[in-house]
Amino acid sequence: MTVMEPGYPFGLQAAHIAIVMHDFSTGGSERIAIRLANQWARAGRKVTILCGVSQGPARALVDPMIDVIGVWPEIPRSWMSRLALGSALADCIALLRPDIVFAPGNFHIPVIGTLARMMGADRPVTVCKLSNPLRRPGRLSLFQGLFEALIRRFAGSIDSFVAMSTALAEEAQTVLRPPSVRRIYEPNIDPSLSWSGRRLTPRERTIVCAGRLVRQKNFALAIEAFARLDRAMAVRLRIFGEGEERIALEKMVDRLGLNDRVSFEGYVPDIRPFLGQASLFLLSSRFEGYPAVLIEALCAGVPVVTTDCSPALAEIMIDPAFGRVVPATAEAIGGALSAMLEDRSAQLDPTMLLDRHRADAVAQDYLDLFDELVGARHQRKCASPI
Repeated sequence: MTVMEPGYPFGLQAAHIAIVMHDFSTGGSERIAIRLANQWARAGRKVTILCGVSQGPARALVDPMIDVIGVWPEIPRSWMSRLALGSALADCIALLRPDIVFAPGNFHIPVIGTLARMMGADRPVTVCKLSNPLRRPGRLSLFQGLFEALIRRFAGSIDSFVAMSTALAEEAQTVLRPPSVRRIYEPNIDPSLSWSGRRLTPRERTIVCAGRLVRQKNFALAIEAFARLDRAMAVRLRIFGEGEERIALEKMVDRLGLNDRVSFEGYVPDIRPFLGQASLFLLSSRFEGYPAVLIEALCAGVPVVTTDCSPALAEIMIDPAFGRVVPATAEAIGGALSAMLEDRSAQLDPTMLLDRHRADAVAQDYLDLFDELVGARHQRKCASPI
């Protein structure tokens, strides 16, 4: 894996950072991108968000210091919308001339790859964060091969990638080949947050799930596992999020006779206040990149049960007190939930996670990378023959 050391000597900065986002949906990639954008703006950098649709639930999280520019006519998500958005943004970026163009996740690789290819040698430095593994469990080898070939085609015009863990960086390097990959952790923790060493016990036993109600998150499995718990335990399940599967999940809850114990809370901009009321956090996903919500739960003092959905879990679940990683079956999840609800002796200490996921420190890691890349670009131009 190519590793670049911070502190490029030329003294140039990425003074203007452009972020490409398809829209302001409730996805984790968008929320993390906005969190980084706010930190970069507070650090004195000019930040512009370029998008296909300029409104959405996450728009309210954007700091007023940040410019938001939407294309016209709007380009909502569709089968080919990422290529269309990349093409539309190429002209906008040529006018704005930012130092860096940043894409917040795998979904945006075709966007940034298309605009970089269209702009050619005149493009700014381009950086893309990888929000999910490039090799997905369960994908047929033929389709995986086709996917990797397509990703490499787009990646060839992207200067650098960021992965959220060492395992994800190593996997990405084998898929992407030449492009460099830097590991930078997720900015999940507010800089003012510290661990007091004490956590109030919830008045009632409550399990919390959070995320988009889509197939990837597999909330049906969470509900099926919850249904296996003994009713005498008097446990509630609270599900936070919205998505296309909500109606089907509500019907499943009704069919299992769980309406009095399972509630759908909808989208909330900040899950942290509700984590403080939880006994456990449950993640039932089929696959994840670096499940940021686990960090938020653990740093709130809430132990977790999670499926083995990410290669990054070994870098998150570093203490047995943090919880359990189990196979993606209702039996395994239900057994882990039951055992952990009965065991109140474990005390977790998330200090290490707090330190490496502070938003201000992580945002600076990104700025160090951006400045390096801008400096390297400047050096190459100076060295080119006239």
